[in-house]
Parts: sequence; structure tokens; C-alpha cells
Amino acid sequence: MRICVDLTSLADNFSGIERFALSITKELIKNTEHHWILLFKNSVHKEFGEELDNVEKRVINGGNKLIFNQLILPIKLLGIKADRYFFPAFPAPFFFFNKNAFNTIHDLSCWDCPGSNKKYMIWYFKIMYWKASLCNKKIITVSEFSKGRICKILRVKPENVFVVYNGISDQFNNSELTDEEKKRVKEKYSLPKDYVLCLSTLEPRKNLRLLLDAYSSLFHEGITDEIVLAGRKGWTMEDFLKGYPEEFQQHVHFTGFIDDEDLPAIYKLAKVFVFPSLYEGFGIPPLEALACGTPVISSDAASMPEVLGNSAYYFENRNLEELKKQIVNVMNLSEEQIEITKKAGFERAKMFNWKIEEIKLRDSLFI
Repeated sequence: MRICVDLTSLADNFSGIERFALSITKELIKNTEHHWILLFKNSVHKEFGEELDNVEKRVINGGNKLIFNQLILPIKLLGIKADRYFFPAFPAPFFFFNKNAFNTIHDLSCWDCPGSNKKYMIWYFKIMYWKASLCNKKIITVSEFSKGRICKILRVKPENVFVVYNGISDQFNNSELTDEEKKRVKEKYSLPKDYVLCLSTLEPRKNLRLLLDAYSSLFHEGITDEIVLAGRKGWTMEDFLKGYPEEFQQHVHFTGFIDDEDLPAIYKLAKVFVFPSLYEGFGIPPLEALACGTPVISSDAASMPEVLGNSAYYFENRNLEELKKQIVNVMNLSEEQIEITKKAGFERAKMFNWKIEEIKLRDSLFI
């Protein structure tokens, strides 16, 4: 069987959506029973440099995302003869119609959390998701939570929505960091000695202001932890620290985008990982933190309880006082309690494996 996989989104951004596309495809192409045609934008992604007999790599040149996705890409797709067309990041272009196209919808934040994006982008995704639900029989998503929302809002039959969870890369393991590695990463990202970590795209949906509000309040009560906000800046985040006391602002550190190879060290060096997100279709960072043995405090929003189970410390979504209580609670854990927390995190993270999810995806859709 010839299967075409759209990986062109890897050239424009790299969030949880793109990580899913990259990781699940790396597992899929190990199956030599099928011939895989991988599509890239401008250049082949570095993770797919190896030459495999059953893998064909095609590069499509383009610039502007909208023009590329809705004009250039569909034209190129028409010239590709395949038995299946898989879109692991975003649905197929609007003008690409094929009964053998399989679309992935990671979440319905354009309906559930409209304030998290610009108005024209909200309508863009609504139109694309409606088209995907009407024109294709099968949809892939990343959690039972998202499946429920897709079935309700887009009116898709449950039997036509397949849940394929995200996995944890092998690089997130229990191995200890060497002193040399600790020093290298701390110097590279100008990290403080000890810190509380939040890693995500810095955008409104991640609710990072709640985290800063909590620590700004606790700062006056004697808790003076350094806070590291890791990830690229999204929209409306230019004056992020405006309004906070100057003394408190000095305890907030921005790293920018973190290279993949440095992620385990960033997690392991943190005292605790806090994830105050308002809405997630899955939520990879807190699961990676658990895999690294770092205690996690998370909002109870959307898919987070489904993904993290009993291994995280939850607070009610948007509730400042509950977040403050959990921060104080985790900071005061005994060594024995910390070890129990770490063990629970390790066990939870083991449940999410790319190899298992690839088999689930392939058996459900491709064979």
C-alpha cells in the first residue's frame, strides 16, 4: 500500500501538534509492508535524514502558510498517487477531496476556548474541521476528551473517531544528569540554581498569568522561588510582565525555544513543573516532566486528568487560591513523599508509548 503523509507543518512551528506528527510518522515508516511518501516544506526535516527503501521523501517549496496550505499543497497532492493520505498535524487542504484521506483534529479550542487565538484563525479552523468531518469518514484525535468534543460539536459518529495518544520519547528516562550536562544546559539557557518550571508556547490559552499571579502573591509571603518560563512567545505576550513589582520580575526568567536534546535536562533540573493551561487536547509537557521525575502541578482542565491520572497535583481550573495551596503543598513534601510522587510519575509516563500508539493507528486505519 502507498501511503502519503503530510509533514509540511514541521517547517513552520514545533508544538505538541508537530511533535505528534513527527513522532508517529517515525514509527509508521518502520513498517516495511507499505511504501511511504513523506511531504516536507522547503527541506527534509533533520529527523528523517536516514535513507530507507520503503520511504520516498518529497520537498515542496513555499513561503506564506495560508497560500502554501490551501493552494500549493493541494495542487501537489493531486499529482501523488496513493492508497491513503494521512494528515497527522492539521486536516487536509480545503480543496483536496479524497475518500481515502485521514485527518487529525487535536482539539476543538476554536470552539471551546475562542479567546486563545485571533478571530480570523478561529474561523479558519472551524471551516477546516467542519470540512474534515463532512468529507472524510475517519478522524484521528489524541484523547477521549477531544473525541467527545468532536462527536458532539462536529456530529461525527463515535465509531469514526479513533484515539491515538501522544507518546513519550526514549530520551525522557530516569538516568541521572552528569555535572557537565547540568553546567552546559544552565549556561546555554541562563538558568538559575533552583527553579520552578513551566514549558509551553507563551500564549493566553496557557494561562501563565495565573502562575505569575500565584507566585507574585506568595512572593510577599516569603516564597521567593525563581520561575523559568520556557518556550517560544505566541501572540499578545509582548508586555507579559507589565504590572508586576520590579522586585518580583527579577525572579522570572524566559528561555525562548528549548532544543529537543536539552528538554530532559530542563525538566530534571526543575524543583516542580507547573501547568496552568486553560485547555489542552492532550498536553505533552507535564507528561514529559513526570517521565523525568519532576513533580507536576496541573489545572484540572479538559484532557489533563485523563492524561496525568493520579500522578499530578491538581487545582481547579482558573482558581488562584487552589493553585497557591498546591504550590505550598508540593514545596513542603517530605523526601519520602517526593519519592512516592516520582515513582507514580514514572509509572504513568510508561503508559504512553509511540510504538503502541503507532500499532493502534495502523491497525485501525491503514490495514
